[in-house]
Amino acid sequence: MASEFTLRQLEYFVAVLDAGSVTDAAKRSNISQAAASMAIAQLERAIGVDLFLRTRSKRVVPTEAGHALGVRARRILAEAAEIPGAVRTGFEELRGRVSVGCMIAISPRLMPRLIAEVGERWPEIELDFTEGAAEELQRAVAGGELDAALVYSLQAVPGVDLLPIAESRPHFLLSPDHPLAGRESAHFADLADEDAVLFDVPPSAERVLAMFRSAGIEPRVRWRSVVAETIRGLVASGRAYSVTNVWRGAEHLFAASGVAMVRVADDTPANAVAAAVAPGTRRPRRVDAVIEAARDLATATSGPELGAGR
Repeated sequence: MASEFTLRQLEYFVAVLDAGSVTDAAKRSNISQAAASMAIAQLERAIGVDLFLRTRSKRVVPTEAGHALGVRARRILAEAAEIPGAVRTGFEELRGRVSVGCMIAISPRLMPRLIAEVGERWPEIELDFTEGAAEELQRAVAGGELDAALVYSLQAVPGVDLLPIAESRPHFLLSPDHPLAGRESAHFADLADEDAVLFDVPPSAERVLAMFRSAGIEPRVRWRSVVAETIRGLVASGRAYSVTNVWRGAEHLFAASGVAMVRVADDTPANAVAAAVAPGTRRPRRVDAVIEAARDLATATSGPELGAGR
């Protein structure tokens, strides 16, 4: 079975082909004659045919196979020489595929708008997305399967860097008819005796429960759901309240979805929507453009809010 050959061997082969002599080719390539001879011998073994006929005058004459390889080798080397420039150009261009992961809690409010925004700004960027839990999405980023993942910073895992998108704070979701609906803020204790419905994609529910317990309250969890619209429907009907994260400037927009929003007054851990990216790598410009578009949408003071989860 033939072994592999290298571009360097092809370069030396073409140099010998052009010079008609291993000695002259070695001088032009700034290598020893022994190194040039070895490269040609290794190439011949890899391909399995003789490429040159050696004459008494130390000149070399290409065989029929040598002539045929010469045509291909020149084309291969020319294409290889173009690769760095082509890659650099593609790296800087706002075109090509960008693969983004998005937490299930965030995706319904963010991805349709982000796809529309990217499509309007940069029509040649092909934005794909994958929904999932924060941990699995970040693992995919670290493994190179995703360019970035939109997650909550409280759910960060080792092996990725986080780029801030927008700060967020927990809010109560209440029925518009709830006695606390008109207040600017409320405490966990104010809702201790009422039924709650929690978003149940790990670790969202656990983090909300931890907030309650940190305030000395054990919530009365009546239901759990993995669908944001189910939670909103239960809240809007007055059967339960919930807790969600929201971005500054977007609080009033929940009114359009039939629920009221009241900021949690208790001390809670700092949290934000962030883009998880692979550490220590230079990202293509198109990836940073998508992240910037997500940041613009998240910090806008009009339009639908981004967050429906924790």
